[in-house]
Amino acid sequence: MTRFPPDRLLRSVHLWVLLGFLVLLALTGGGSRADIPALVVLRPAAALALGFGLWFLTPEGARRYRFLLAYVSAVALVVAIQLVPLPPAIWQMFPGRAIAVEVDRAAGLTGLWRPLSLVPNQTWNALFSLLVPASVLLLCIGVQREQRFLVLPLLIGVGVISGVLGLMQVIGPPDGPLYFYRITNNGFAVGLFANRNHQAIYIACLFPMLAIYAASASERATLAQQRTRFWLCVGAGLLLLPLLLVAGSRLGLIVGVIGLVSIPMLYTPPSGRSSSLSSRRRWWYAAGSLVVVALGALTVFLSRGIAIQRLLSGNVGDDARVPLWQASMTMLGTYFPFGSGFGSFAEVYGIYESDGALQPTYGNHAHNELLEVALTGGVLGIVLMLVGVVAWALASWRVFRRPLREGRDVAFGRLASVVMLILGVSSVTDYPLRTPFLAGVLAIAAIWLCAGAFPSSSRTSKRSV
Repeated sequence: MTRFPPDRLLRSVHLWVLLGFLVLLALTGGGSRADIPALVVLRPAAALALGFGLWFLTPEGARRYRFLLAYVSAVALVVAIQLVPLPPAIWQMFPGRAIAVEVDRAAGLTGLWRPLSLVPNQTWNALFSLLVPASVLLLCIGVQREQRFLVLPLLIGVGVISGVLGLMQVIGPPDGPLYFYRITNNGFAVGLFANRNHQAIYIACLFPMLAIYAASASERATLAQQRTRFWLCVGAGLLLLPLLLVAGSRLGLIVGVIGLVSIPMLYTPPSGRSSSLSSRRRWWYAAGSLVVVALGALTVFLSRGIAIQRLLSGNVGDDARVPLWQASMTMLGTYFPFGSGFGSFAEVYGIYESDGALQPTYGNHAHNELLEVALTGGVLGIVLMLVGVVAWALASWRVFRRPLREGRDVAFGRLASVVMLILGVSSVTDYPLRTPFLAGVLAIAAIWLCAGAFPSSSRTSKRSV
């Protein structure tokens, strides 16, 4: 009787922990607010997953992904620095602290030690929010290379379920039970998310994911199996395109174009398919494109293409983001170079909000991560952003220079580059990465991109033999 190898058993358990945590993340991590009840379950689970990943982190894995680990650690350190209590003589010298000084004086609380952050409880929340991407990152590092590819069908499945759920939300009552968050875009297709923009952004990420999944069939798969996978992906894409329009997100429509345009750069027929099918395949592609266009036109004609209607309306000046951006620029000059504290935007914005911009709703974020990180994180936040963008650009340049025939690492690296581009472009007018699930997707993409752009020496030597 043979015994199951302990290392193999551990790798299997590690994979199931990763997949299970991602399922939990999809069910509970669709909102960006700090008062969502599901966080009571999600964050302790993330802390346990983080401990699991750290316990089984190998020296090889730490060396292989040392930049990603160092980057996440640097982000956590910068946030934590803002929570260190400082004597009055120091914190009162920071720009923009005059109002805090006046409040302390009026309340008779002079001499208090305060941290750099003006809203420490929100900065603590920002620090705790890093548990999710950090745990996903460590779990991905711990699984085997081939196991890491198994995450893709799970991410696609979550997206399809969220898209279908969004369609049911639109068909049903605006205040129906299919909306899982108390504060949400009622009447719109939000799916598993609280925000229709985040639903549309994730649907946009699914198009390049489907392209890679269609092309990543095993070499042992028969031609019939490869065709079945291809047409399943085509069908899923045809289903998702109208759902992207129904979501009513102009931003989602823009990044959706990025996702669709990336397909030719990502999809290559799996090895083993006959070259004689190339001309026939082009006809099928053309026919599929016509069907996509027809579905899109039908959706618009039936007045469900809300995103296109909003995009063509041209009322940019009436967008609520404009006063947020204007106030953010003023606030940036006030709190630079130290920032007001991560997570403090909503409270600080209330000080500078103009009377004309007052509404029954409030500005929870700047809807521009470049502005908000610079405003709340100061110079250190800007440096972290620049380092992240430069690292993405360098890794993307390397992965697109490598030919796809070198293996699935390259294909998944290209996919990761596109997904990170979509999330980055979306962050110019929204805040998708403040949603735990999308932050986890970013962590997975970072692993894929690093593996594709910087192959390990062991794999390189094996390939050269």
